[in-house]
Parts: sequence; structure tokens; C-alpha cells
Amino acid sequence: MTSLKKNVVILTCMLAASMAVYAQGTLAGKWHGTENNLPTVDLTIEENAGHASGNAVFYLIKRNPGESVAHVDGQAPGPMENLNYEPQKLTFDVRRLDGSVVSFRVELTDADHATLFRTSDKEPGGSAFPLTRVKP
Repeated sequence: MTSLKKNVVILTCMLAASMAVYAQGTLAGKWHGTENNLPTVDLTIEENAGHASGNAVFYLIKRNPGESVAHVDGQAPGPMENLNYEPQKLTFDVRRLDGSVVSFRVELTDADHATLFRTSDKEPGGSAFPLTRVKP
């Protein structure tokens, strides 16, 4: 292999690796949250030229009287609104069916983990929910 071909192969590999690292270093993608082996939230975050859009699905977890096991009793899907996107942090609002608005923040922990905070809570940091990146 000639020196030029070798350099092209090396540069191509480096470019592919850096693109993969960049893609994993952002919140863009699909995220899934669970608690006690039940789904709590699914987020889909898309980023294009620094602008984000996305959707959220929140799962209603219910425990019937007299039952010890909780179950998913429904889901509330909706678009994210008022997004403020940075590669490792995102804030957004979700409008409930009654018209009220709930605010959230997502922070990237590492390439495959993030934390969702419900910032409209009265707690200073908000309620925190762990998220895992969904692999394609």
C-alpha cells in the first residue's frame, strides 16, 4: 500500500471515529427511563444545526388497591415545547391535557446515560429520573 493510500485510510478511520464520539456526546437520539422494571418515560431528541425538536412519552404507573404490583395504566405522548438545546443539556416544556405546563431539564451523564429533572417541582433540583440511550 502506498503512503498516500495509507494516509487516506488512517484519516478516514479517524474521521469516522470522531463522528461516532461526537454523536454519542450529545443528547440527540432516543432515551428510555424505567423505575422498578416499568417504563417511566421515552424521549426522542433531534438536533439540526443547533436547533432541537423532540417528543416525550410519559407512562402512568398505577397500583390498584389491595395489589402490591404496579403496572402501566396509560401513556401521555406530546411534543416538547420551548426547547433550549446545548449538546449536553436540554430544557423543555410539555403541555398537559388540562393545558398546564410542566418543565424539564435533561443532562448528559456519559455517552449512554442522562438524567431527566422535573424542574417545575418545588424541590430545588427537581425530581430526577435516570435515562438510558436506546441503541439503534
